[in-house]
Order: sequence, then structure tokens, then C-alpha cells
Amino acid sequence: MYQLYFLSIIINLLVGIVLARSVAAGKFPSVGNFLQTVSEAGLFRLVGGIAAVAVGILKLLLVTAGDVLILGDLAPALAGIIAGTILLFEYSREKPLSLPAWLARVADFLIAGKTVWGIVAVAAAVLHFFFNQALFL
Repeated sequence: MYQLYFLSIIINLLVGIVLARSVAAGKFPSVGNFLQTVSEAGLFRLVGGIAAVAVGILKLLLVTAGDVLILGDLAPALAGIIAGTILLFEYSREKPLSLPAWLARVADFLIAGKTVWGIVAVAAAVLHFFFNQALFL
């Protein structure tokens, strides 16, 4: 499904840019301020996280025409799932939710490296756009 293919690229790009906002803020302060405002919005974290995880899971299950099952979309799907999970963990930190100890450790690990995961999501989106028939992209 080409709609899902395009949606995966757009969501990975948006979520990745928001997660890697510290990199953009250093080079472009006005863009960094805008991304800071967007990333602090709880609604974006919730909706963006759910959308990224849902599209990532759908990319694993549904195949684009002429592509290899699961492996063809593995990198963008995993990037979307991880980036969306980070946004959902950040959203859960704002709410008085009690996470199990093991899940809190996973959340701490992912949130600590959110800039790196954001760059990975952006790279997966860009590479997936330009190399649509490549294996693992």
C-alpha cells in the first residue's frame, strides 16, 4: 500500500525531527524554539506516539507491492515503533502513572537517547523515500 508507505515516511520524519530537536536548535534557533513548543504539547506526544507505533506495526504486517515481506520495511517500521514509544513514554511522565520497574528502566534508557533515536528515524525516512525497493529499507 503506497499510502502507508508515504505515511510512514512523513510520520518518521516529523517524529524524528521533534525527538532530535536539540540538534536543530543548535543550528537554527527559531526552528528549535518552534520544535520545543511542539514537543512540549502533550497532545502531540500522545497522538504522534500512537500514530508512529500504529504505522510501524502496520508496516510490518502490510507489504508494499513488489516488496519483500517484513524485511523490506524493517528499518522504517522499527524506527517508527521506537520513536513513537519514546513519545508515549514522555507523555506518561507528565501524567501521574505508575509504571512497573522494568518498564521505567526501559523508558529511562529510550528517553536518554531520544536525540539519537530521532536522527535514526529521520535517516530511515529519508533513505526509505529515496531507496524504496532496497532490502531492509
